[in-house]
Order: sequence, then C-alpha cells, then structure tokens
Amino acid sequence: MDILKPGEELVVSTTDHRSGDLGFGGVNDAYDLYLVKSGTGNYILIVFMKVQFFFVDAGKLKWTFAEKNSFVTQWEEAIKSTWGRRTLKRLESGRTVSLDFRFETQIEGWMLDHWELTVKRIPRGAFNVSKVNPVLGNVFLDSEDFNLVPKGNGQKQRGVVHEFGHMLGIDDEYKADSPYSKDYRSIMNSGEVVGERHDAVYVKWLEKVLLEGKIN
Repeated sequence: MDILKPGEELVVSTTDHRSGDLGFGGVNDAYDLYLVKSGTGNYILIVFMKVQFFFVDAGKLKWTFAEKNSFVTQWEEAIKSTWGRRTLKRLESGRTVSLDFRFETQIEGWMLDHWELTVKRIPRGAFNVSKVNPVLGNVFLDSEDFNLVPKGNGQKQRGVVHEFGHMLGIDDEYKADSPYSKDYRSIMNSGEVVGERHDAVYVKWLEKVLLEGKIN
C-alpha cells in the first residue's frame, strides 16, 4: 500500500511507535508516524495503522460480505472525521501542520497488523461492552457501535470513536480520579470533542522532528 499520496514528499517517519500512557507505559506498536510536505508547501502528520477486522456471528444474526465491508468503510470515515482533518500547528513561516489518519485494512485472513478488531453481531438496539486490550493489540466492538448512545450530562457518544482513543494510548477520562472527569464533552469522557491534550500522544514526536529538522 502507498501511504503517501501523489505530490507528497516524505520528511521523516517512525515505525512501531509507543503511544500514550494506557497499559504498561503506553501502547506498544500502536501506529506509524509520517511527516510529509504537501504540494502546497504545508505539512501533514500522518498517523498510519494496519488494522485487521474479524466478524463474529451470533446465532441467526450473521454478517454478510457487504455488511463487513460497509462496517470497515464506516469505521474509517468515523475515525477520520472525528479525530483527523484538523490543523495541529501553525509554524513561524505561516505554513501549517495538519493531521491525517490513514489505514491499511483487511477482513479476516492473516496480516502483520498494529491492531486486530473483533466485531460481534448483536440485535439492533442492544448494548454490548466494547473494550481495548492495549497489551495484546486487540479491540472488541459490536454492530451497534456507530449509534450515538446517551452517556449522561447531556452527552452522546459512539463506541467506535471513543475506543479509538484507547488505540492511541489514551485512558478514560470519566473515571473519578481523572483530572478531566468533569469535562463531559471530551471524547474520552462522555462526548465526542477531541482536545489538544488528546493530540499530545503524537505531537510530542512532531515537536521533536520539527526542532531537529529546523522546520519553522
């Protein structure tokens, strides 16, 4: 798969990136990072993941081939539209660094991946607990995780976009001991707002390469 698009020039990259503070010192091999220069002269920070999907039937509730492909497509779009497509930084030169999430996906089979997503088929309107195992690189979702679910305090949230935060190594913020437990709009709390602190997991690397490369 070509990670870079036509007209993009690679500046620097890193693979097997350890991210965040979830798990034991962060999620190991969470994603790869690419800083590229676009044809406009601006920069793009690409967060790249290889993601393998497995679909689990439940009795008479069975996934069709079309439904599997549709889930993967919807998952990618939900992540990109919620977490990406934003300006991360404006440089002294006036150029910008934007954020873009890119994926290589595969349904079942074998793949040398960053993450394995197992999606369980459940009845419409039903609820199943979704979770991420940062040590093993496993994610457990269900067929209803694209639905906005009331989470209290006037907030609604989709399971797919919240769990992706854990894939980036970010812990839950609704916990009583979290300093952000009252920030209900946060995507790691009860809402779907991505804040600057959530970008910190890859911005730290970005700041380092900008400094070392004297890019300003």
